[in-house]
Amino acid sequence: MSALISSRRRNYMLSSHRKDALIEWMKEMLHHSFVLNATEGYYDTFSFFEDCISEIREKGPIGSRLIDLVPTVGTFHTSLPLRRAFGIYDAKYFVTKRRQIPPTFNEIRHILNIAQVLAINKELKLISFDGDNTLYKDGGNFPSDNHNLSWSICSLMKKGVNCALITAAGYGYDGKKYAVRLQGLLDKFISEKLTLEEISRFFVFGGECNYLLRCALNEDGTEVLLLPVSEELWQADNLPGPKPSKFPQEQVKMILDIAENTMKLTCDEMHLRARVLRKERAVGMYPGGDELVKVYPKGHGSKKLKREALDEVVLRIMDELRAATPPITIPFCAFNGGRDAWIDIGNKKVGVECLQAFLNIPPSQCLHVGDQFLTTGNDIAARFVAPCVWIISPSETEKMLEHILTHMEMETPKSRSGSIGGITPPGSNTNLDALAIGSNEQQNQREFNLRMNNNNSSSTSTFCVYTGN
Repeated sequence: MSALISSRRRNYMLSSHRKDALIEWMKEMLHHSFVLNATEGYYDTFSFFEDCISEIREKGPIGSRLIDLVPTVGTFHTSLPLRRAFGIYDAKYFVTKRRQIPPTFNEIRHILNIAQVLAINKELKLISFDGDNTLYKDGGNFPSDNHNLSWSICSLMKKGVNCALITAAGYGYDGKKYAVRLQGLLDKFISEKLTLEEISRFFVFGGECNYLLRCALNEDGTEVLLLPVSEELWQADNLPGPKPSKFPQEQVKMILDIAENTMKLTCDEMHLRARVLRKERAVGMYPGGDELVKVYPKGHGSKKLKREALDEVVLRIMDELRAATPPITIPFCAFNGGRDAWIDIGNKKVGVECLQAFLNIPPSQCLHVGDQFLTTGNDIAARFVAPCVWIISPSETEKMLEHILTHMEMETPKSRSGSIGGITPPGSNTNLDALAIGSNEQQNQREFNLRMNNNNSSSTSTFCVYTGN
């Protein structure tokens, strides 16, 4: 192999960057019981996982069995009752009765989600959401007819829980542009007659962590507005959180210059019919339209860029920034957005930390919900500062919120409508049936499998991704 091949490229060829090291290890451990036809042993295996997590939380990484087994595993902000979570999942899907199919990656993801909801209990004070594929479809807006999801968010806000959208979309402090994406939800605040205090519990963080806005009512109380929060307030010197507006400007410029140049060079080399857009705190690449067919007669990307091409540009940017001189010392996030690729100054770790500091809420009382927890995604950084739930669609977010409401002994959309066969009353374990998927289970499973199967290209654990500091 040529000496000119970088370590990143060697790693890229050796294993997939679209795998989660912890879940893959769990799946391998569970497979031992499966091949021995001892599926009842799954319960003891999940108890072992639970003990390993408790050990690393008590002792730290030095001397931890889990660090030895999964060296890149990240931070656990709460205990995880995984044996109980598996019991809830098994009670619905009878995994221990299967003889041909062992527990899958997707199922372990669901079980981890259940355990995290159980662990948060009634302590939840801040829940943050990704936008695309979490609150609304990729590239879409919050639908006005998604009454269950919007009603659940309203219920949490009435209960005193702060809610936030943390999105890569960066429109500066232009609240009207963010409101367009959220109009279906903001209208629900009015129809549910939330008070001004309750409405003020909803925040929007644009550009990952660069622009903080807060909901308010107009003068006659008929419209919800998104108004900028003064940077002097949410980045005050007396607050412990990071201060994105005070990142050294020369580093900001260096990151954006390197990213922009790398995107343009990649487009030239790979004949990508893409346009590169530079903003104040971000650079992006997106399909360029029919005009670029003339520029690159042989190529692709005028309507849609292949995911492999988007991953390529993201990993190239990471390589270039890692080798930059002088070294980059501020956080950043280069990610594949599904339809486009972006790099932002800062990341969702910074966004969540800023909210935690501004609202004075510890990590153990927070929850981040998103769909991009793979190496080239932008939700993964939040794992370092908050418990997370990995969903793959707005319908899973809806189901997850239902379970949170139930566990907090609150009314849910199903119990409110009085539907037969809905979620069982508070106190019952079986109501948390896999957290996953509800009536859209098969469709979501197909979508997730397609996304995973189409993206087996490079390596790095989901729990340890380089997104700057």
